[in-house]
Amino acid sequence: MTESSEPAEERLGSGINGLDALLHGGFSKSRVILVLGEPGTGKTILCSKFLYYGATHQNQKCIFIGMNEPQTRFMKEMKALGMDFGKLQKEDKFRYIDATDIRRIPEQTKVGRIAVGGRELGLVNVLDTIQESLAKFEPQRIAIDSISDLVFRYPNVEERRPVILDLVETLQSSNATTLMTSELLATGDQRVLQPEEYLAEGVLLLRSLRNGVTTIQILKMRGQNVDRHPRPYEITDSGIEVMATEEVY
Repeated sequence: MTESSEPAEERLGSGINGLDALLHGGFSKSRVILVLGEPGTGKTILCSKFLYYGATHQNQKCIFIGMNEPQTRFMKEMKALGMDFGKLQKEDKFRYIDATDIRRIPEQTKVGRIAVGGRELGLVNVLDTIQESLAKFEPQRIAIDSISDLVFRYPNVEERRPVILDLVETLQSSNATTLMTSELLATGDQRVLQPEEYLAEGVLLLRSLRNGVTTIQILKMRGQNVDRHPRPYEITDSGIEVMATEEVY
C-alpha cells in the first residue's frame, strides 16, 4: 500500500505568454506577489493582463487598486492594449478602487481641533476601503499599483515595514491571488533588499538593461519550483511576451 501524496497546489495562469512556463504552470493560489521594476518596464501591464485573463478565461472576479492613476486613465490605456475593463465592469467581473488620494494627504491633519498624523490616518482609510471592497466583491484576483506611493511616504525602514505588513495582511485575508507593484529603488552593487521583498510571498524583478533588452526574473516564489534565470521579454501592442527559453547576454 502506497502513501497518499499531497494534492497539487492550485495555480492561476498569468495570461502572459512565456511567464507561466517560468512559473511551471502559474502563480500559486492565495499568494501575495511583489512585481518590482524600474519605470517603464511594464509592471502595470503585467498586472492588468493577470486580471484580464482571469476574468475572460476563468470567469473570475478581479479588483485593481490604483494608487497613482485615476480609473479613467487606466481604462483608456488598457483598452488600447486590447483589455476592455469597462466591459468587464458592466458584467460585474471587475472593480476599480481609486486610492490616489493617499498621495495628497499632508503629513499632519486635524480631526476636529486635534492634530493627528495625516499619513497614518490616510493609510487607515485606504486599508478600510480595500477591506470593505474585498469583503463585498470577493475577488479571486487583485492587483495593487503601486505601493511606491506608500514607500516614499515612509522612507524610514522601521516605519515602513509595519505599514507594508498591514497592507499585505489585508490582501492575504481575502484569499485572493494578489500582484502588487513597486519601483526598484536601486540596481547593481547599490541594490539593497526592500522590506516589501521580505514580506511578499513571491518577487518578480523587471529590469531594463543598457542594451535596450528588458528582462524578467523570479527572485523568489515561496513553496514553488520555478525558473530563476533572467529571461528577456517584450512589451507589445497586446501586452507582454516572455521568451522563456532564451538566455540574456
